Amino acid sequence: MDIVIIGSGNVATVVGRKIRAAGHRIIQVFSRQKDHASILASLLDAKPIHAFDELEKSDVILLAVPDNAYSAIIKELPFMNSLLIHTAGSLPMDILKSRSARYGVLYPLQTLRRELEIIPDLPLLIDANEEKTLLELKTFAAGLSKTVIHANNEARLKYHLAAVIVSNFTNHLFALTEEYCQKEKISFALLQPLMEETVHRLKEDSAAVLQTGPAVRNDTQTLQKHRELLKKYTELLPLYDALTRSIQRGIM
Repeated sequence: MDIVIIGSGNVATVVGRKIRAAGHRIIQVFSRQKDHASILASLLDAKPIHAFDELEKSDVILLAVPDNAYSAIIKELPFMNSLLIHTAGSLPMDILKSRSARYGVLYPLQTLRRELEIIPDLPLLIDANEEKTLLELKTFAAGLSKTVIHANNEARLKYHLAAVIVSNFTNHLFALTEEYCQKEKISFALLQPLMEETVHRLKEDSAAVLQTGPAVRNDTQTLQKHRELLKKYTELLPLYDALTRSIQRGIM
């Protein structure tokens, strides 16, 4: 199929590479920033464009822009006969209905960076405005990922929230811990095997069953020692206390 990609960031780059590897032809890459469009278009062997009146006829138009940019982009898009797809987890499908008779969503449930040399597993959540279009989108998505799930607006938003918690929130804890290690002159890198093993174990059992640590054991002595160490860390201490209470409530 002939594809147009609107966007030039992380999602556009990674999904674009997947699309090209699946044997489709990416004919154009749109971005308001000319250098960004040119870089991605060069990578995908496509033509960079910077205005919607340059859009060529295509089978699919894939919108891969930040969630807060969709409203402005959609207002400028002409009505197209192409299958129009957005890639946002938090936005409803119907934001596209004024611009195409065939529209849907292809949401990659993964954290993506354009610099990735090896693309990780890319579960795709899809939906479409009618059954025929959904089957077309499912076939297209199956060429990009081995995991394709039909998820409506409500389910997709729930997945998006869960993804924020397990990825963004967890990474923020890593960042705060890294800062703590730097200030206390200990090695954050030494924790890497522990972090990897914690995630690896989730393949074997539920997170609740695997929970360990002083909060589970109600080891009040150790918990108090930790709190003493964290007194000067005004962001980390409240999180430590809140998570400790949450873990203890879970085992009562």
